[in-house]
Amino acid sequence: MLENYYIIIAFCICIYLLAFIYNARSAYAQWILQPLPLPGPPTQDCCYSNVKNDTTPPKITITSNLLYEGNNVLKLKIEDESPLKIRGINFTQGNKSIETYLAKEQNQEYIALVKAIPPFTEVQVKAVDVNDNAARVVQQIKVENWFDMVMSSITNNPFWKNAASLFGVKN
Repeated sequence: MLENYYIIIAFCICIYLLAFIYNARSAYAQWILQPLPLPGPPTQDCCYSNVKNDTTPPKITITSNLLYEGNNVLKLKIEDESPLKIRGINFTQGNKSIETYLAKEQNQEYIALVKAIPPFTEVQVKAVDVNDNAARVVQQIKVENWFDMVMSSITNNPFWKNAASLFGVKN
């Protein structure tokens, strides 16, 4: 009688696990991916008639001034009167130069995923507007080692400084 009880419990557990796995897989099928933007600038000439006399190149500003070892989100701003036709970013990873995607955010801000290796990463950003005004910025950004970052956050913690003062230890 007790053996039948264990068989029934094992059967119920198997059914529960199968139902859980089936539901988890069917949930992935319901994800809808956003469509990717079309490559290149829009081809309508009507929209650019008010900026035909734009002769100033885009202004590129890299807003991230410190990276950490590993993957980072690099933030930058590209300002121009005309829409951009080409925008690109290259960065160094050791001795290699890697080109990556530059994603548009709001208010002419852009982000890129950059994998940084200490001590420095060189970033090259290029932008060309629809009137063929081009700009290029090259900047070396300091890369901080993750171990040094963790150790400095631990040693510079106000808790430890307050605890040390309780025991009469001076900094």
